[in-house]
Amino acid sequence: MESPGFSSIRWRDLALTAVFAACIAIALRVFVLGAFTIPSHSMEGTILHGDYILMSKITYLLRDVRRGDVIIFSLPDSLRGREPNELYIKRVVGLPGDTLLLTHESISVNDTLLPTPPQAQPPYDPLLSPKDRKRTIVVPPGSFFVMGDNRSNSYDSRSWGMLPSDHIMGSPLFIYWSFGDTPNNPAEHIRWDRLLQFIK
Repeated sequence: MESPGFSSIRWRDLALTAVFAACIAIALRVFVLGAFTIPSHSMEGTILHGDYILMSKITYLLRDVRRGDVIIFSLPDSLRGREPNELYIKRVVGLPGDTLLLTHESISVNDTLLPTPPQAQPPYDPLLSPKDRKRTIVVPPGSFFVMGDNRSNSYDSRSWGMLPSDHIMGSPLFIYWSFGDTPNNPAEHIRWDRLLQFIK
């Protein structure tokens, strides 16, 4: 038979452990990790509409942004509409000081052809008119040029300009849930094959 004193100590320890665990979970949620839902088709086929992603908020406290990184960010202040806290996800194409050459067929950075992400759609630039053959862009200090991998259907730096560095919120880690259609099944369903896929 348990003594009353032992029982009270055990429940107190359990309560303290639960409070400590809750504090750690809240701290991780606020300062380290975040959940993000893909709201559009701009990163297909790298990331699909309906993917749920775990985000690291400390990646760029530990290292600099690199060309080719997939980042999560908020829009510049002048472009925020009714959803000021809405987040976006794109790929970094240009770093501060880079010179970009955009054509209908390709993107070059500092006179070097930029590799196309494996799952990216053709890099057609919707801001180039049929008469234009190319467009040159210089990325200013403290800013980045970002594009969606679905380059023919992406609202990105080609439309609204440079992304200030202080608007970068973090980097995606992996897909923890995915719900939507697929080419072989137009009905929405759980896409089991996408779960726990790391994002590159």
